[in-house]
Amino acid sequence: MFRKNEQHQQIGMFETVEQLPEKHRERLDRSWCGAFYRELFCRIDEALFAKLYADEPSRPNTPINMLVSLEIMKSGFGWSDEMLYDAFLFNLQVRYALGLRDFSSGNFELRTLYNFRHRLSAHMQETGENLLERVFAQVTDEQLAAYKLQTHEQRMDATFVASNIRYMSRLYLLVEVLHRVWRMLNAVDQERLHGLFAPYVEQRTGQLCHRLTPDQAPARIQAVGELMLGLKAELSAYRNDPSYQLLLRVFGEHFEMLPATDSDEATVQAIPAKEILPASLQAPDDLEATYRTTTQGHHVGYKANAAETCAPENPFQLVTSIQVAPNLADDQDLMAAALPELIERTGLSKLWTDGGFTGEKADRTIAQHKIEQIPTALRGEAGAEDKLAWQDFTWQVDAAHEPVAVTCPGGQSVAVTGRERPYRSCVFDQTTCRQCPLQARCKGTVSCHDTKRTMWLPLRTIHNALRRQRARTVQGPGRNRRAAVEALMRSLKHPFGGQRGKLPVRGLIRVSSVMAAAALMINVRRIWRHGSPPPEARDGAPKQPEVNTTGGENPHDAQLYTLFAGLLNHLGLRLTDVPSPNLAWI
Repeated sequence: MFRKNEQHQQIGMFETVEQLPEKHRERLDRSWCGAFYRELFCRIDEALFAKLYADEPSRPNTPINMLVSLEIMKSGFGWSDEMLYDAFLFNLQVRYALGLRDFSSGNFELRTLYNFRHRLSAHMQETGENLLERVFAQVTDEQLAAYKLQTHEQRMDATFVASNIRYMSRLYLLVEVLHRVWRMLNAVDQERLHGLFAPYVEQRTGQLCHRLTPDQAPARIQAVGELMLGLKAELSAYRNDPSYQLLLRVFGEHFEMLPATDSDEATVQAIPAKEILPASLQAPDDLEATYRTTTQGHHVGYKANAAETCAPENPFQLVTSIQVAPNLADDQDLMAAALPELIERTGLSKLWTDGGFTGEKADRTIAQHKIEQIPTALRGEAGAEDKLAWQDFTWQVDAAHEPVAVTCPGGQSVAVTGRERPYRSCVFDQTTCRQCPLQARCKGTVSCHDTKRTMWLPLRTIHNALRRQRARTVQGPGRNRRAAVEALMRSLKHPFGGQRGKLPVRGLIRVSSVMAAAALMINVRRIWRHGSPPPEARDGAPKQPEVNTTGGENPHDAQLYTLFAGLLNHLGLRLTDVPSPNLAWI
């Protein structure tokens, strides 16, 4: 049964924190745990998770804001589950951040956290809704409003994150799948098929693969393919088992059927290694991780895309969006998926990106949402050195971003025509062009009468030229607002091993949850480093319980009232259950 956690709002009588010296209590509240409690724990909307619990009367749930906060701490500090649980039991700062002021309350078993994760994953598989991402958006929106941060201008970047899987060779992967299929079989089938599986399952996968030389591997791969071909028909009764589905997938990705001839039956042949698709299975434990090669090396896993505010007037910046996809995803697609919600939540109007977020898809997305994109670089070549580039021309556009006029580097200005066609044209006077020192490098086609020089170019080329010009204006110290987003990319992966970024989880669901939790922790740290805002700037922020000192001016009244509130709490009551006490009769 779902129940909100309101116990942290009630002052207790016998609290560990209250026994600390006042100087130590103030230091504790000024540390990260005080900011975590005020700016994250108290803001979590527990009602988002009510759907995970039964409606009928039953045992109340472990507080949702505690479980979610522990997941955030685990990602923010890079703890293992054992380290997280020990910190929850014995670390006063962690308990203070969770609204627990002593060591005797709020305890639960570690299995509770595992069950909570399982419910989150099952809910996302059924509905496609990641509740931790919902918490990220809800909490971040409240933080942005509380600190009155400007969100019209933001920057975006993506980074590779590795899944917690073993990097497998082709043969290692195929043999490991055979092990999974063998464990899938019942006792009768194992006895019947033992002869076929024996060369592969009587020893561990690593022992088999590491003893083979590179010259022996192709023959063994071919043998595995022939075995899998027979198993496809032999084990059709297991068609609904995940291991059998795994067998079908790897067989289709690594082997192809050769058509039958008059003398031979259809046979199987291994696909050349270079022709295996990057989206093929990388490990049996992670069905969604993909393979990608870049100039920085090889990557197996996922890509995290994040955005943060970057308005210069903000005292600090907050992460506003986080999304995860297989690492084959194009930056343009990630931007297109993130923009609708980002614009709705934050009113985004200007976005700083790098060249990976430019292209035809990006152009359509930017035009559709009517925002300004400022890329610090663009995809493709900027132009040949011996020819003038289109960004060397000065283009004039109207309110609809349609080019209306152009001025060449030599200073001649002409109109741009051809709005009814997909190409635009501009016609220069060849008499003027003959006297131009840049004539040899100039683009365009000279007419047969040598009277005019005409240039034809697509509208997209003009827009690319304009973006390159904008990119040049933001290059240099102090002008590029996108550069600082690299620090965000590092912060997301730093708790998990720095730039290597190998997460302690597998699968798109868990990776997405870990990245959302890490982004929430980054925001808390930034707020903490900045310092708490004045009370009037904390719109909608949860307030600490106030002590009512009605009934006298005795300096000990507040302490007496605290004791009274603690006594009520010890008896299972809250201050809201009884009239506000008058200290005159306490």
